[in-house]
Amino acid sequence: MTERARLSGMSLTPLVSSLVAILMAFVIGGIFLEATGKDALEAYRILIDRGLLSNTGLTETLKKMAPLLIASSGLLVALRAGVWNIGIDGQFMVGALFSAVTGAALVGDVPDPVMWIAAFAAGFIGGVAWALIPALLRVRFGLNEIITTLMMNYVALNVTAWLVKGPAKDPKIVAPQTRQIPLEHRLPKIPGSDVHIGLLVGLVCIILVAILFRSTVPGFMLDVIGRNRRAAVHAGIPVATLMVVALLVSGGFAGMAGANDVFGVQGLFKGNWNPGYGFTAFALVYLARLNSLLIVPFAFFFSFLLVGGDSMARRADVPTYFIELLEGLMLLCFAVAVYLERRWSQRTARAASSDPATTSLAVAGESE
Repeated sequence: MTERARLSGMSLTPLVSSLVAILMAFVIGGIFLEATGKDALEAYRILIDRGLLSNTGLTETLKKMAPLLIASSGLLVALRAGVWNIGIDGQFMVGALFSAVTGAALVGDVPDPVMWIAAFAAGFIGGVAWALIPALLRVRFGLNEIITTLMMNYVALNVTAWLVKGPAKDPKIVAPQTRQIPLEHRLPKIPGSDVHIGLLVGLVCIILVAILFRSTVPGFMLDVIGRNRRAAVHAGIPVATLMVVALLVSGGFAGMAGANDVFGVQGLFKGNWNPGYGFTAFALVYLARLNSLLIVPFAFFFSFLLVGGDSMARRADVPTYFIELLEGLMLLCFAVAVYLERRWSQRTARAASSDPATTSLAVAGESE
């Protein structure tokens, strides 16, 4: 095997291990279904048919993909900087409520594009505001952001529920919800499809994050912080400031994902509404190996799981929590795959260092 072929094989190993983790999760999930008296093959057939092969299912999958792309792109910024933002769900809900209230206040009084921009900006601000407290606690007092962002999810669920039952409630409706945005004032559809342009917003977010890490100095510094925080400090990088920025940007994107769901699908914010994109976004970003462009196909895959899973639960009498179980199995299998991958890399590196031909190639390369 030539040196170029060996390096090419190594570059494909992370992606292959992620795909193997997904396959093993489906196998273990199928065993679980069979053990509980369900037909695993029939359940998976319904999953694929209703989430991917039907026109309605494919449309719903692409709609669901939009907020996942936005939330995952923000989460990627945090994780690449070594910041664990577990508060995606809370930031999503606050951003969705902010955007719904802003849109309801502006609809009909300003042009729709102005309203959309204002609503998305309000969603971003809402997400940033909800991430600000954990960010300050992390920098000022050293409190672990995993705990603080996680606890803020529960606070967000109750605060938004209280607001939508009180100050933000539509007085004309008995149910706790904001004023509904009329269908004709929501995000328009992509020409030739039934998918709203929020999907394009999600793709733009992914592209911007890819540019950030591939072509900018701040992206490079965030990567350095995530890989070796102590080295970043010695290099003079403003670690504390950039960690705060990464968490706030992540929260802002989660808030924009909420605005996307409000103006693309829901048209309002309901009390106790929580689609739970946070855990899915974590599974998605890690299986994509923190690669911004790989998030796109993995976001489509997880959206398909969410949409097909709803039909599978109804038609195959599968527990409603099965998709969440499947996502958890994917992360467990992924952890095992990463461990085996590292062991294989270490063994390959030791073998290469003891290979006289490889050593002579390295010496020849240095002499050139």
